[in-house]
Amino acid sequence: MIRARHLLVSFVSLVSLVSLAVGLPGCSSTADTMVLGLAYHPTSQVDLNRLQGAPPISAATRVWINPIADLHPEGTQIGVSKEEDNAPVYFGAQGLPPADFVRTALLYVLPSYAVPVAADPNRATHVLELKMTRFWTQEGGTYEATIVASGVLADRAGTVVWQGEIGGANKRWGRTFNTEAYMQVFSDAALDFGTNLALNPGFRAAAN
Repeated sequence: MIRARHLLVSFVSLVSLVSLAVGLPGCSSTADTMVLGLAYHPTSQVDLNRLQGAPPISAATRVWINPIADLHPEGTQIGVSKEEDNAPVYFGAQGLPPADFVRTALLYVLPSYAVPVAADPNRATHVLELKMTRFWTQEGGTYEATIVASGVLADRAGTVVWQGEIGGANKRWGRTFNTEAYMQVFSDAALDFGTNLALNPGFRAAAN
């Protein structure tokens, strides 16, 4: 069964976070390596016209989003620049980890599409659990970002009422090996990911 997991930082988890930060690349980029401080700054907007015809969700519903499990296989690397001889792009300790970056986007996108989100897991009617398997941007002639995760929605009793795979993507032009371009393409891919989840008919039906 799926249960809500609180966002509490115990001494043990704090030590784990510190250990992760120590293992991350330094905060400074170099000529052949980029270290990105991830922050959610989309350039696109939520399109409320897409709500037309979407199944309604009860106003009594409250969806708690569990901390996302980041299973993308490249570890701290989140992209590559083919334009710069395959220069790697990493996420750094000065920004959000990819899982928290995507969860931040969902906290903004889901309510915008009339999916009520719980601020307190104890008051939630449903729990959403996501396992992210892809978080990547490849820079070639354009910047192309992809985010993919498997999702499970459970009711208050922990019974699974929906499951599926959700993806988000974005593509744009930008200056070569540019921090802002990477931030924008990841942010708009996260917006697309949240939109595809929020408007998924099965997800919306199961959230009632």
